Amino acid sequence: MIPGVAVEMNGQEWVVPPLTLGQLRRLMPKLRQLTDIGAAMGEEQIAVLVEIVSAALQRNYPDLTSDDVEGLLDLGNASGVLNAVLTGSGLRPDGPPVGEAAAPGTAPGAGSRSLGTSGGESMASSRQPVATATPSSTQ
Repeated sequence: MIPGVAVEMNGQEWVVPPLTLGQLRRLMPKLRQLTDIGAAMGEEQIAVLVEIVSAALQRNYPDLTSDDVEGLLDLGNASGVLNAVLTGSGLRPDGPPVGEAAAPGTAPGAGSRSLGTSGGESMASSRQPVATATPSSTQ
């Protein structure tokens, strides 16, 4: 059993492992389609939710079908189960993957490359300040 986040669905505990990098690459465009989980979800959003959760669960439960997952998910647990998939895979439910910069064009200085650096050089000035930012010291 691959370690993951334990969730309860239909009175049973399931261990939701993280998505593989291949699954994540394939599903990333679909993940962006899920903006809100609730009664207002359309058929396409429900299908995407079931596909994402199925992909993760099938790593630990290979015999589980998408139809099975559709029967396990409901409006009471769908958000929590998707959150388990996302956080277990290193993603934040409300943003880019942990450690990934904001998408280009979303902050002042968006023309700057923001891929991260390893040589001690900071690119923080090209990003919009956030409440947790701390002043950098000059060397």
